[in-house]
Amino acid sequence: HVGPANGDIAPKTALQPSSKDLSPARRHRLSPPLVPAATVQDPHGALSCQRSNLSGRRCDSVGSRDPLTSQEGGVETTRSAQRLTLNKVAREPVLDTLVRILARCDITVLQEVVDSTGSAIPLLLRELNRFDDSGPYSFQSSLLLGRGTYKEKYVYIYRSHKTQVLDSYVYDDQDDLFAREPFVCRFSLPSKVLPSLVLVPLHTTPKAVETELNALYHVFLDASQRWQSEDVILLGDFNADCASLTKKHLDDLVLRTQAGFHWAIADGMDTTVRASTHCTYDRIVLHGEHLQSLLRGAAAFDFPRSFGLTEEEALNISDHYPVEVELSCAVHGAQPLSLATLFLSLLLLPLLSPQLGLVA
Repeated sequence: HVGPANGDIAPKTALQPSSKDLSPARRHRLSPPLVPAATVQDPHGALSCQRSNLSGRRCDSVGSRDPLTSQEGGVETTRSAQRLTLNKVAREPVLDTLVRILARCDITVLQEVVDSTGSAIPLLLRELNRFDDSGPYSFQSSLLLGRGTYKEKYVYIYRSHKTQVLDSYVYDDQDDLFAREPFVCRFSLPSKVLPSLVLVPLHTTPKAVETELNALYHVFLDASQRWQSEDVILLGDFNADCASLTKKHLDDLVLRTQAGFHWAIADGMDTTVRASTHCTYDRIVLHGEHLQSLLRGAAAFDFPRSFGLTEEEALNISDHYPVEVELSCAVHGAQPLSLATLFLSLLLLPLLSPQLGLVA
């Protein structure tokens, strides 16, 4: 079990920052989140990961097992909100927190990356690779996507010694149904049960949520036929709740009415940081018998609570929680692989941090 049970929503609390969490230590010397943690045992009794109450898990190098050198893997999926720019990444407290979130995962999907210089992701990876010994990390990025002057990238960040990109493509949106067409990626997994996994991220526009989510079914069909794979994860900021999508329209979606799709992030699970909102905007949808058979649980990662941030401090990072899905171990002695998608909030700075050696 991961996170609160369906219908049991963890209360939103803005904690006062701990002096240790917010100290101006160098990024590569930062420790993992210093919070009370509980160990989680797999069905065979082996230590699989570390969890902080209901606020998520760190599933990279905890315990004695290597997630990807054994015969199977697990998956964990994460998200936060809005735009990732070079100015935002260059702000040291923001960069520190982003690195601590990313270091929990083997694969991360970033959305709303709007950096036109191409400098933000290399900077983020540089600091991520300095953080601890869980790397090295690589990335795979789409071009800037969008209809008008505002465009975004989808970016995958992954531990290159544990998984590799087998193939990728931007969906051919001939009917112009998507504001930002999905950047589909197929990853290798060292697993006899699940040797590869297809990821289809989507950031919908609130003005056309129903149209885009119904069109997402055709992206699933396209990727599944291209790679002859039924094991697909659809994930991202679907805007699939509250004013953007009513319950009736949600239930009428093709991804709801067609058999075989499991919405791992349940209706009613809050994925927003603000105490004034309670919406399940962010979703993870699983398809495929092999994939679904490995599902261990799903939850939103309350990073403000885990890292001791006030709401105001957390909103500098994101106005959404990461959402996560974890796949269980199919063979004795292996640890789950973690997968994530992050969406980052807008923070523009007039000057870049000089100690990072950046040029505006």
